[in-house]
Amino acid sequence: MKNYKIRMNKVISIIIIGSSFIVLLLFFGLTTDEENYKNSFLHHKEIFAQEFNKPPVIKNSKIIEFSGKNYADVVNSSDINLHSFTVSAWFNTIMNVTGEVDGAFLINKGGLGTDLPIFNLNYGIWLNNREQVTGGLEASNGDDYFLTSQASYADGIWHNAILTFDDEQHLLKLYIDGLEVATNSTNIGITPETTGKEPIRLGANSFAEKGKINGNYTGQIDDIQVWDYAFTKEQAASLFDTELKIGR
Repeated sequence: MKNYKIRMNKVISIIIIGSSFIVLLLFFGLTTDEENYKNSFLHHKEIFAQEFNKPPVIKNSKIIEFSGKNYADVVNSSDINLHSFTVSAWFNTIMNVTGEVDGAFLINKGGLGTDLPIFNLNYGIWLNNREQVTGGLEASNGDDYFLTSQASYADGIWHNAILTFDDEQHLLKLYIDGLEVATNSTNIGITPETTGKEPIRLGANSFAEKGKINGNYTGQIDDIQVWDYAFTKEQAASLFDTELKIGR
């Protein structure tokens, strides 16, 4: 038995982990300009971190509403610092991201804002200031490996974004609504930053410079999942088709 901690800003809940799955209670509240880390409990969501070979290490199948001020964290652990990965999230927003320097983060581990060692992006998906979907990773030396969709998606319709990285083939891929929209290769020997202590953060930048949260997202996020291996093109399409049938 191990103890995992889930943190929403400075609120901590300790959950006992059983042999079959981990139930992580995710609490979140609203931040203000004066008090970034002082939040009240609103309600909770359940995130499941499965202890099997192939199921996701992180899974949340309930819609989470983000106001542009709140965010949610899964506290750091070795299980979520990944060399290869698949990150999937459904999102629905009409947010105007234009002019937002930091963009609006759906999900990220490590965040953006510095190239210092241990403070780089392990993986992440966000809307850039053109409301296109961007995803990628940073190496431990701060080198960026990002992919961006050509279309913008702040249109009030549910969309699925999937980001994969295979560290054996050195391939980074971005899928939108089941279709591969961008791909890139990293240099041989380059792996994502996996030594950082930042949480997986939903709805804002995981890196908080001097305690200030930025990159906040306004809208809904659903079916958040993270795997510790890279999906194939066929698996990404199959996941989209399966979750599309569920409806929202």
